[in-house]
Amino acid sequence: MSETPPRSHGRGRPAKRDAIVLAARAVFGRDGYARTTMDTIAREAEVSTRTLYKHFGSKEELFSFVLEQSANRVADAFCEYVTAGLEQADGVAEQLIAIGRALVAHRLDFPDHFALVRQINAEGRHFPRAMLDAWQQAGPLRVQAEVVRRLQALVDRGDLRAAAPERMALHFTALTTFESTNASTERTLTADEISTMVRDAVHAFRHGYQPAT
Repeated sequence: MSETPPRSHGRGRPAKRDAIVLAARAVFGRDGYARTTMDTIAREAEVSTRTLYKHFGSKEELFSFVLEQSANRVADAFCEYVTAGLEQADGVAEQLIAIGRALVAHRLDFPDHFALVRQINAEGRHFPRAMLDAWQQAGPLRVQAEVVRRLQALVDRGDLRAAAPERMALHFTALTTFESTNASTERTLTADEISTMVRDAVHAFRHGYQPAT
């Protein structure tokens, strides 16, 4: 999903700040935290380094802001995808497929964000615990909580076997996203391919969590 900075209004400060944030997300995701410089981000955003430091006092402050904002944006999109998908779903299999497709879509639709996540995984020692906790609360834990909530609704209806909610959500997420996440690093997946991957994953998940008869 590509973005362009908004047009400048008045003195242009909001537009410059937004341009900095967009540029920082792209550069951090591309080059990693350790190799990125504030000068590089300023050039990418087409602002002066002085202007950049007026908005963000350090590279760590900028990265923390970008990461948390991006995580909130992606988690919001996931919740919207799930709600829209479930409105069209009929039956437990289709409901599970709707949740699975939302998990896949929010990962594929925000490549800049998940490039940041890969950098965190690779360079975790550079980041303070408070920054990582804020990211988790803004994004991954919100997504997990929504998956837990949706699956628990199916458990409460008797459509799935009762189990530890967080573990069930972890199994479901792994099954529905693993294949597409790996395949998408090599090529762009078609809608039909994604549908097949999710349907097959849901079939396996239902087999493992079918209610006792």
